[in-house]
Amino acid sequence: MKTQNINHAFLDGVLEGKYPDVYYHFGVSSDDPILKNFKDVKAVIMCGSGGRIIEFADKWSKMNKNKKIYALPKEERFVTRYCAGVLFASHGMGMPSASICLQELMRMIFFLKDGNLDEMDKVFWARVGTSGGVGLEGGTVVVTTDGLMADLKPYRALNGGLGEYWFDGRFPVKIAQDIIDANCDSGIPIAMGKTVAGNEFFLEQFRLDGAVCMENLQSKMNWLNWIHKNGVRNIEMEGAMMAGYLNHWGFSKFAMICCTLLNRLNGDQVTATKEKLHTYSENSGVVLFNYLKKTVK
Repeated sequence: MKTQNINHAFLDGVLEGKYPDVYYHFGVSSDDPILKNFKDVKAVIMCGSGGRIIEFADKWSKMNKNKKIYALPKEERFVTRYCAGVLFASHGMGMPSASICLQELMRMIFFLKDGNLDEMDKVFWARVGTSGGVGLEGGTVVVTTDGLMADLKPYRALNGGLGEYWFDGRFPVKIAQDIIDANCDSGIPIAMGKTVAGNEFFLEQFRLDGAVCMENLQSKMNWLNWIHKNGVRNIEMEGAMMAGYLNHWGFSKFAMICCTLLNRLNGDQVTATKEKLHTYSENSGVVLFNYLKKTVK
């Protein structure tokens, strides 16, 4: 891992005991006794829904001889569960919400691994969720190779109106391939490709069904065909930021696994039946757990 981009000015003081690190949105700090149970963390799994986090943790516990599940106390924003070496956390919807969750989790991992870069780099990170397919039908799982914004450029944040911070949106290709290899017998259609993360669900995804609509059918299709031609296979709302922050610290093991709910080239609204949507949503979880079974011991 890199060292120059980690916020040592603050985090080293936490390790030295000068002050605790308060993970405010999870309701704990680095001196909370519950975190002693998290020291063996091997993977951090994020998704949008708190309910899905609970389901994931329950499933992982059953796969590990019903090992104990720990919950962090504050759940107004993010729901968190820890079990058998895996920390599951919901991140809400969109990059602003997910960035808060991810930054606090990165600080937590730094503390749990005592700032040891080699141990930190062993931790696998993943975002698991749903997305709109671009040229892919509903039910296809996309394992992301690059996280981009709507203009096909990497994630960036405003620097107080004076400029922008730019981040690297690439996902580790080897990890993506390992995930696909772990699912060769799953029967689930899986594709690798670039993913667009929209800062807004309607405008930045060129939807025509929002209360505020700035596009027309021609401009929407021009954009969708353009991103498809450039290797984009799905659209969601968090991946570009996630890749950017994890790359900034130098993590080498992370992925995004998102199932498509529809093919955006064919329309904007999700029209699949409730049963099909449940299957689609389950597909990304199946792909994740097939990988975890092979890698988290």
